[in-house]
Amino acid sequence: MNVQMVCLADQYISHANAKFPGSVHEAYILRNSSIPYVMGQLQRHCVWLLGDSGYPNLSWLLTPGRNPRTRAGERYNEARGRTRRIIERAFGLLKARFRCLHITGGYLVYSPKKVCQIIVACCMLHNLALRRQVPFLQEDGPDGGVVAAVEPVDSEDEEAEEEDIDNRNSEILQYFQ
Repeated sequence: MNVQMVCLADQYISHANAKFPGSVHEAYILRNSSIPYVMGQLQRHCVWLLGDSGYPNLSWLLTPGRNPRTRAGERYNEARGRTRRIIERAFGLLKARFRCLHITGGYLVYSPKKVCQIIVACCMLHNLALRRQVPFLQEDGPDGGVVAAVEPVDSEDEEAEEEDIDNRNSEILQYFQ
């Protein structure tokens, strides 16, 4: 399964979409979710999401700048990378707490529909555990963390992508100059 998640700074999962098989690209999942609509509404309140390089450049989705040419661009990438680690920690905590979601814990031998339900249930239980401050007893694992690799998206609309890159660049100049 390819799971799209949005988490808050405190690692609460505010959105989990587990409807698509692993072969489906992140950009496709994003386009077919409620996130673009919600973020369109929230953008006037200066709310952005951070995404990795597998996502398209959108006015409300901050992705890494490729080959930054200025110190401001470098600082943007550094700050974005530090902040993005929050979701990587949330993924790691979720997979460590619910070993059925981690490759070393086995795999789920159920129908795809049931696997999706289990993933969403684990996300809900993750939030409940955080809210109730359930202590987490971490076992030593072989990899200690989760690393995701995603290929860049080829945009179908070059002009829209250039406009979104300009939006990101204006944000970089405003906040990282």
